[in-house]
Amino acid sequence: MTMIILEGTDCCYKSTVADKLRKELGYPVIKGSSFELAKSGNEKLFEHFNKLANEDNVIIDRYIYSNLVYAKKFKDYSILTEEQQRAIEEKIRDKAKVIYLHADPKVIKQRLRDRGDEYITERDIEPVLGLYREVMSDAGLHTYSWDTEQWSSKEIAEDIIFLVDGVIYEESNCN
Repeated sequence: MTMIILEGTDCCYKSTVADKLRKELGYPVIKGSSFELAKSGNEKLFEHFNKLANEDNVIIDRYIYSNLVYAKKFKDYSILTEEQQRAIEEKIRDKAKVIYLHADPKVIKQRLRDRGDEYITERDIEPVLGLYREVMSDAGLHTYSWDTEQWSSKEIAEDIIFLVDGVIYEESNCN
């Protein structure tokens, strides 16, 4: 049982890495957090995240940590309470691999100029990165981190597969 959670600001390879992992591992990719979901209210938000916590062998493109970041940045969005966050973390503790992808703000801004985005602007990047640093340092689960300026999406995906395969190997040897 494995859950790969990809977190990080826009233009940090989350979707690209998710697609590479999907192709290699055969796990489905689920959009975990979104601007639309954050408008649905706290109860629906918690229900959605809690339901996802029951999934196995999946890749989640943004989850509870992205909610905590973007709901702090955009005040009209619903946010999980600390109690809800900890309850979900406890539920996924033994199976989740939390991956935080990041890069220098200048790199992200250039990628954003190249790609564009309907929600995030260049001026949002530094505050969002600051919120990610805060939220990820308070995460109740071990987090693996890659700087996407230093590592390609292919290298990151290969490392994550190695990480997951190592867990699968350890679990099979425990039985």
